[in-house]
Amino acid sequence: MTAVPGLPARPSPRPTGSSSSAKPTTSSGILRKAALSRAAPALYAGTTLFPRMTTRHILTLFVLSVVWGASFLFIKVQLDAGLAPLGVASVRTLLGAAALAPFAAVAVRRAQPAPRDAALLAALGVTNFAVPWTLIALAEHHISSGMASIANSTAPLWAAVLAVAFLREERVNRAKGVGLLLGFSGIVILAGPASLVHLSSDAAGVALVLASTLSYAASAIAIRRTLGHLSPAVIAFGQVAAAAAVLFPAGATTGAFAGVDWSLHVLASAAALGILGSGLAVIAYMGLIQQIGAVRSTLVTYLIPPWGVFFGWAFLSEAISWNLVAGLGVILAGVLLVQGALRLPGARPPEPAGSAALGK
Repeated sequence: MTAVPGLPARPSPRPTGSSSSAKPTTSSGILRKAALSRAAPALYAGTTLFPRMTTRHILTLFVLSVVWGASFLFIKVQLDAGLAPLGVASVRTLLGAAALAPFAAVAVRRAQPAPRDAALLAALGVTNFAVPWTLIALAEHHISSGMASIANSTAPLWAAVLAVAFLREERVNRAKGVGLLLGFSGIVILAGPASLVHLSSDAAGVALVLASTLSYAASAIAIRRTLGHLSPAVIAFGQVAAAAAVLFPAGATTGAFAGVDWSLHVLASAAALGILGSGLAVIAYMGLIQQIGAVRSTLVTYLIPPWGVFFGWAFLSEAISWNLVAGLGVILAGVLLVQGALRLPGARPPEPAGSAALGK
């Protein structure tokens, strides 16, 4: 990939004789690749947190976690102003595509997508952006922005389940089994134990977010299998632009933008969610992965839910209930086990799955 201003060039090819054609096919490898292609941070595996990070890298991780944690606040602000969920997703994809376009234009000079690639990008734009982002906005009609940010952290749980179902190389060991059990137990805690008996408003909202993360995980498998040869900037732009092409006409014809109070703070929230959170932050994240590796970059994913809860409490007066705190802790513990960043007592350290593929 041609070097993008402000970003390092793609790492040099492997020396002859290395297994450059080998691609990680575990759920960990899938989500590493997907992280480069979504305008929102996919959670992916890490087995060792390497210490060689500069102050600038740490600051970048911190800023990214704040930006993506605030995304749920920005969604809520637009909903409260009268913008329909379809309208929130429409504006987000349109502004995100505009922010990603210059970087994709530079990258596409090196290798243009084939017609088949364009068709796949269009389809994945629906499953990876249009559907999930609309579902998340719809979910925030039922639940707080903080609860939505926590439920959104379950993507690697679905990735692990789908990888076992569709990838022969993937197996559920004891740690992953315990992690999945913890993660899905945390979801029940988050939605409230009563959700096992009847569908409450919280349970409905959490279910919508879970459906969005399932769509993310399924799309990640498709991306890993079909689009790994394209530049991450091209993959991201192609999908977000395709989603905007579907969502914006749908929003305009269904009255999603009618009666909206476009005050300054609403416009600022829309711009921050689209341009910053769904565009520029993705480019910064891709650069961070190239500089410090995917394993260390995964630190950002553990900081997003706490920020989401904090912003909802600080700016929207959302309550921080016991199930919110307990659900967050249990879900993150499950995610850490599934990703291999946390080991059970007496367990052997796992091999770093596919970390070399991203040139750490």
